[in-house]
Amino acid sequence: MSTYHFVQPLDVLMIRGNKSFGGDGQHGEAVMPPWPSLFAGAFRSALLGKDASQLASFAQAGDRLAGELGAVLGNRDEPGSFAIHWLSLAILGAEAGAPQAIVPLPADLVAFDAPPGAASLLTLQPTAPSPGCRASGELPLVAHLRIARQAKPQAGRWLDAAGLAAHLRGELPARTLSSADLFKRETRLGIALDHGSRTAIDGALYTSEAIALDQAVGFLVGCEGDAGQLPKSGHLRLGGDGKGARHHAITFTAPVVPTQDIAASGRFRIILATPGVFAGGWLPEGVTHSGTAGDYRLQGDGFSARLACAAVPRFDTISGWDLARQQPKTAQRVAPAGSVYWFDDFAGDAGKLAEWVAGGLWGDNPDRQRRAEGFNRAWLGLWRRNSP
Repeated sequence: MSTYHFVQPLDVLMIRGNKSFGGDGQHGEAVMPPWPSLFAGAFRSALLGKDASQLASFAQAGDRLAGELGAVLGNRDEPGSFAIHWLSLAILGAEAGAPQAIVPLPADLVAFDAPPGAASLLTLQPTAPSPGCRASGELPLVAHLRIARQAKPQAGRWLDAAGLAAHLRGELPARTLSSADLFKRETRLGIALDHGSRTAIDGALYTSEAIALDQAVGFLVGCEGDAGQLPKSGHLRLGGDGKGARHHAITFTAPVVPTQDIAASGRFRIILATPGVFAGGWLPEGVTHSGTAGDYRLQGDGFSARLACAAVPRFDTISGWDLARQQPKTAQRVAPAGSVYWFDDFAGDAGKLAEWVAGGLWGDNPDRQRRAEGFNRAWLGLWRRNSP
């Protein structure tokens, strides 16, 4: 059973990334949207924080808490049933039970400044390379942007729930939101402290970025496997400096596409909703090279397809802080959220394909910790060759 929670910060958030930070004069940039592991750790800590002795016991290697809470959280080496399965920004309107999910533009959508009446969004179209052209990629199709005039793409654009649903149906969303409509980046000045004397270190000034969300904006977090242990409302510690946030359970329905359309067309898209921790780098779990040049195949339980095209932006790096061990987590290179994969030559049960995507693109990947933290989550979308 899954539940959704609207998480609203009580202050600015210090959402630190993976870049080196801490030396004299350095600047710490904020990651927005944050990694799902931020909320996995916050909710798990909230469950443990009910009793200080539980946190101490959990920090001991191999120990597992007794009862239902132990089954939910597992231990520090082997997670239990609790996991994050959805993360996005959200706007909570006048009706408290109807959050509007907000997500960054997927990689197959490009936003432009356009005059009134003109399209401000264009889609990348998978197209066979022209004869005589060579590309570094091995896939048979290349994602092309076709535009009538030269223009500079606009960064910092987001889709609302209606736009995301339209895009998954293979339609062009009607509008986008700007980052300025949702949050602001603020700079904070800090002074490093000497851990021994607890006094300021001469010359050790630094700056860091803080995220200030607009009043009605928060995070929509989907949780599963909590077995009723997670309260319907409460408070969390989020990000650097342990900034406070409140959360409460809320009703939300994730967008889905009709699987019969996939079975009829034999084509579909997979869009990463959270960063992808893949053993093959950019290549999703379950997709392997057949041995023939350019032929990559997705093979699942009851379905198969050919990977025809991909739009994967520059790799990101994730890490984090292990609270139980009091040490940094191993840095890992990931395919960024918003990466898009086009598949054709589909065969099998489209319902089983939808179930596999909804459960996360993990396949045989053994990284259960990152799975519980909400990575490799994706949306299934239609691929309409004649889309705008």
